[in-house]
Amino acid sequence: MLGKLLKHDFIATWKVTVAIDALVIILGIMTAVVVQTIPHLEDSIGMSLFTFSFIGIFYIGIIAASIVTMIYLVVRYYRNLYTSEGYLTFTLPVKTDMIIHSKVITGSVWMLLNYFCVFLSVFIAGTSFLRTLKVSGEDMVEAVREIADFMGFADPGFIFVLALTAFITPIAAVLSLYFCVSIGQLWQGHKVLGAILCFIALYIANQMLAQVAFFGSGFWQMMTSSGADIDASFAHIYRNMMLILSILTMIESAVYYAVNIIISRTKLNLD
Repeated sequence: MLGKLLKHDFIATWKVTVAIDALVIILGIMTAVVVQTIPHLEDSIGMSLFTFSFIGIFYIGIIAASIVTMIYLVVRYYRNLYTSEGYLTFTLPVKTDMIIHSKVITGSVWMLLNYFCVFLSVFIAGTSFLRTLKVSGEDMVEAVREIADFMGFADPGFIFVLALTAFITPIAAVLSLYFCVSIGQLWQGHKVLGAILCFIALYIANQMLAQVAFFGSGFWQMMTSSGADIDASFAHIYRNMMLILSILTMIESAVYYAVNIIISRTKLNLD
């Protein structure tokens, strides 16, 4: 039955999410074209301002795309489960848990796709910008290799932590958003306000957890070390920080998941 729910949710959401991600890619291509074209035009303050303004639009656009994707997923989750549509949703011949699972899996896939499209768009625009600065392909490859060595990409442990982080991040993002909606719907007459306040509280809590990971991984000690020590220890410390954040994120996600399930089972407050 989960397969049928997933099929329905993907069909119901793919048009909006794919359209947003397509716009992100198009924006990256347009930025690349502008960056490549402007240097060949008459050099003037006006053209320079236009170029920087377009880069600013690109930056705002990719952030807005991620925000719009999250808002779309949140609104759909809220409407399907906690408005009058919920009466129909919860009459389906499936367990409540399966409904939540379908929403989480669908949302996580779309969030992961959005992250990938943003990365691809930035890569397209960034590569074009480097070419405008006369940076050769060999120099770019060498720079990437040096960064990879500095970050510790040769370490299998780092690759594992990186893959774990990439897997967890979209799931945690979706679960946290749905958690805020679930908590907010308990506020009779102030559901949206409750969800927003819950989101703000989660943001503050996550910033505090990030500080725990920062100090717990040894970053502070590294920052007060010499240059040679920094080069030698950065990869190890950065891997530890990512691992600590991943563990904390998994714990948070487990709490979000449990609360979503409990509220959907026992604390429904449908409009």
